[in-house]
Amino acid sequence: MAKRPNPRAIKAARTYTVEEAAIALDVSVGTIRAWVKSGLPLMRSQRPFLILGESLRTFLEDRSKAAKAPLQPDQLYCLSCKAGRTPMGLLVDCIPQTAKTARLLGHCEVCGGTCNRMISRSKIDQYSQIFYVAIKEGRQA
Repeated sequence: MAKRPNPRAIKAARTYTVEEAAIALDVSVGTIRAWVKSGLPLMRSQRPFLILGESLRTFLEDRSKAAKAPLQPDQLYCLSCKAGRTPMGLLVDCIPQTAKTARLLGHCEVCGGTCNRMISRSKIDQYSQIFYVAIKEGRQA
C-alpha cells in the first residue's frame, strides 16, 4: 500500500464508489470511510454512495498541505518530536548526499533525538552563518 495516496491517480470528472476509490488510491476501504468521517464529502442521494473525483482530489491535496511543517532557518526537523527544533548548541554535521544536496544532522534540544534537514550544497555557506557546521564524508555522486 502507498504511504501517501497520490491525488493524480483520481480522475476529477469521474465519480467513485468507496471501493473504487480505495482501489484507485491503493488504500483500504476503511481508510476511505475514515476520510468520509473526517470531512470527505459524499453524494448521498442514491446508493451506493458516490464520491466526486474532484472532491477526493481536493481533500487529499488539502490533507497534504496541512501535514507540511515549514522550518525556520535555524531549525532542523526532529524525527522523534515530529516538529521543527533548534539543534543542541547549534552544532550540526553536514553530510553530502548527491552532487547538489547535503543533509544537516544534529540533536534535538528538547528530546535529544536526531534532527535532520536536506539542503542545497550551494546553501552550505548560508547555514554556516547560523549553525556550527562540521562537514563529514558522505556519498559522492
